[in-house]
Amino acid sequence: MSRFPEIESELNRKRVAAEMDVIRLEEEAAKGNTLLDKGLTLLGKWMVSAGEKLRNRHHSSQEAHSANLVNKVA
Repeated sequence: MSRFPEIESELNRKRVAAEMDVIRLEEEAAKGNTLLDKGLTLLGKWMVSAGEKLRNRHHSSQEAHSANLVNKVA
């Protein structure tokens, strides 16, 4: 399925504009002028990293459990 170049360029322009908005919001959040802003930014970063660690640990335990089940069946 091919698109017209005008449509493709407009979609790319919108995608780039959305990415720029995200970057601006991240920079604005990181600047935080008050102690509360900085504390909330640190809390958010910590929550994201903790969630990623939990997901990785849960995913690896799921794989190990699946491997054990396969070995029992075989």
